Amino acid sequence: MSDKDTKSRTSAEEWRALFAQMGEQVRREAARTVGADEDADWKTIGRETDDAARRTAAKAVGAGEEAEWDEIGKAVERSSRRGIARVVGATPEADWPTIGQEFETKLNAFFKKVFAKPKPQEVDRDETDDVIDPWA
Repeated sequence: MSDKDTKSRTSAEEWRALFAQMGEQVRREAARTVGADEDADWKTIGRETDDAARRTAAKAVGAGEEAEWDEIGKAVERSSRRGIARVVGATPEADWPTIGQEFETKLNAFFKKVFAKPKPQEVDRDETDDVIDPWA
């Protein structure tokens, strides 16, 4: 850019050009980060970002790398259900109602144990123990 071009442009035009350059740099960096071509548009960058996130999530939950989001969700649900089933003492393949029943049973047993009133102990005594003799 020559001095003549710089002098003929307004400040607003210079700022507009600067922001456009910054926008292009951000887009190129975003494209590189997600593995897209440097000249990729934002739609392509978004699609690549989604694919990268999906592949990473699939690997994290033990689904195949090409698994779709619904398969990934099912894998997360299965894993969570198995973990919770193990914690409450149900079988790993238990369904949610069974897990809930097992949890309720254990929770009720716990509360009964903690908050149960102790049974009064029966004391063997004769009837004369009930009479109080103030002169004795």
